[in-house]
Amino acid sequence: MERYKIGDLVKVKDGTHEDGMPECRVAMVIESVEHYQGEVFRVLFLGTDTPMSFHQMFLEPFATP
Repeated sequence: MERYKIGDLVKVKDGTHEDGMPECRVAMVIESVEHYQGEVFRVLFLGTDTPMSFHQMFLEPFATP
């Protein structure tokens, strides 16, 4: 699995849904938390001010075309 650092841009994978998640799936990692089932990342979506948490399996690196 990918290991993200604070400040990395990530994309929430297609098919993942979380109430309150904006249409834009690009976010910046602001914190990582060890969890018994792997790592959970707190992210801040571009244009928002409310962090959300996602298990690493729902994130992928954001790459510009």
